[in-house]
Amino acid sequence: MAVRSMPFTLMAYGLSDKGLVRKNNEDIWGSLQDHKLWIIADGMGGHQAGEVASREATLFLISYFKEYFGKTSHYPTLEELEEKIRTAIEEANKFVFKLSQSHELLQGMGTTLCCLCFLDDSVICAHVGDSRIYRLRNKKLHQVTRDHSLMRELIDQGRMTEKQAENFIYKNIITRAIGTEPEVEVALTTFQVTPGDLFILCTDGLSDLLTKDQIEEVLNKPFTIEERVRYLISDAKSMGGNDNITVVAVEVKESNSREDLSR
Repeated sequence: MAVRSMPFTLMAYGLSDKGLVRKNNEDIWGSLQDHKLWIIADGMGGHQAGEVASREATLFLISYFKEYFGKTSHYPTLEELEEKIRTAIEEANKFVFKLSQSHELLQGMGTTLCCLCFLDDSVICAHVGDSRIYRLRNKKLHQVTRDHSLMRELIDQGRMTEKQAENFIYKNIITRAIGTEPEVEVALTTFQVTPGDLFILCTDGLSDLLTKDQIEEVLNKPFTIEERVRYLISDAKSMGGNDNITVVAVEVKESNSREDLSR
């Protein structure tokens, strides 16, 4: 029997709320916890097409990785898994784009996407759009992803300051999305994790209403992982809740468990 020592265990909790203004929820999250994979998506498009885009992209990735992990004959290397995640998101983009061309009511639909996948003592973070992944380490919150948005581009170009961006009326215009074009460029980052790390995947229904410091404050409270997620959503709703709000938290804990690789 082939076994591999696992350096940590993962505890996770996710919740999606339609907020206080929207009639339907175009956010979705999904996971393959046995394979340490979490996904979050925030759809866009009229006639509930955004809901279709986020759901179909998420289901496509879950199905893709179920098949991949079910068929692979060996434990993947980090480089192999990085390439597989990039390819999977590119294929999900093609699938959603083709779907958007199949019906008049679906034309122009798209979705953001964030993907978090752990392997040994590393984590792969992939994203398209302005949904975010944060990491809390040593009580300090760091934004792992970089928004694919008009506002972020203007800041990076020096045409707008972070302070000016607080009142920018076009902050929700994204420059990259799943399903709006035949091809998409996936942003991917990989780094090592340590026990105690806490990762947050969230849609802009949270990040538009709570500052990084406010999110950090909640995450540093002596709450359970579920309570932290629920408090974040509650706080965003108390600030207006004008969009769907989805939060997934994944906490890294020490472990001496061993994983069976003979399956």
